[in-house]
Amino acid sequence: MNPTLVFAKSGLRKPLLLALAAGFAIVFTVTSYAWLRSHPGNHNFVPSIISTKSKSALAATAWNETLGFSKVLYISMPYRTDRQDAMNLLASMSDIKIKLILGVDGDSINAKAVPDKADLRASVLGCWRAHADAWRDVIDNNFETALILEDDIDWDENIHQIFHDLSLQMQNNKLRLVKPTDHERASAPYGLDWDVLFLGQCLDQAHPDHRDLVQIYDDPNVPSRKDTQKVFLDQMESLGVEGDDVGKKRLLSPAYGPACTMGYAISRKGAQRLLLNLSYLGLRGPVDNDMAWTLQDGKIRGYTVTPPLFAAWRVGGQKDSDNYTPNPNEAMAENGNRAGLSQNLKSSARVAMVGQLAMDNWGDYVRKGLEAKANT
Repeated sequence: MNPTLVFAKSGLRKPLLLALAAGFAIVFTVTSYAWLRSHPGNHNFVPSIISTKSKSALAATAWNETLGFSKVLYISMPYRTDRQDAMNLLASMSDIKIKLILGVDGDSINAKAVPDKADLRASVLGCWRAHADAWRDVIDNNFETALILEDDIDWDENIHQIFHDLSLQMQNNKLRLVKPTDHERASAPYGLDWDVLFLGQCLDQAHPDHRDLVQIYDDPNVPSRKDTQKVFLDQMESLGVEGDDVGKKRLLSPAYGPACTMGYAISRKGAQRLLLNLSYLGLRGPVDNDMAWTLQDGKIRGYTVTPPLFAAWRVGGQKDSDNYTPNPNEAMAENGNRAGLSQNLKSSARVAMVGQLAMDNWGDYVRKGLEAKANT
């Protein structure tokens, strides 16, 4: 029997039929999406009823509390509560939610747990272990992507807009080797064709044979030439950005020789490959060096954003590093946060938050009293 005729005989009209159909579609879509979230290996089998979001709508997820990633993690030694205070304050002022991954004292790592070939001093080994713990957290929690930060960084006060613009570029990525899947088009604002996305390197170099692989785009939040370190000016020039374009353009290119791990994103597959190559199969050097060597070996795939989106915050003195034995002849902090600085950013979020939270309570009372007298 035709179900439409049954509804018609019952007195139901076309609007109700459409509403029932729409409701069924919504339930099916939500159920399908929930199934996909719990089966991350089946993204190639996205039901056709799940519509692809517009690129602008997907880029808008950069305005959420995780910048469009599944999670934002940051690494900090247990005793660096000063840096943890700073990171929580900075994140709250930027509407970002962060999760702490505790740093590791290298001396606490049992000799049996040290990866093969790893002949490293304790502090360097501890740094590797903390990052490896972050990778494990991504795998254990089945995060599709995660942004991993260190605790001594700064970012631009317009960070959400910067990641929004980056998302649009990565959705229109001309450097991909494979086409985006339906799942990526629907749910991955930065794509998923990478293992590591380098966003906070302290230097970088492009593959000498692939300098043509670069995507250059406008970004109103790019630092000026004077605020950009020479190492990045040289990197940009080698990839075709110089002259008046400096301070206007940002670059996306295949990662090849990045150093430092101040800020980078990983996919779940990337976390697995990093644990494989930088733990299970051995460790050849400091974590950032081995990540670069593994990129150069072609065993992981990544992209680099230049100039970087995260920068080191420096106050001078011993507080600037946890990787070296304290020097009794060196000041604990030469400048302090009041005179701290970062480079490669147009508008420091750390500097901005001091002004945003500034208050002159008693001065406000005086001004209010003067205004009251003037009005009477």
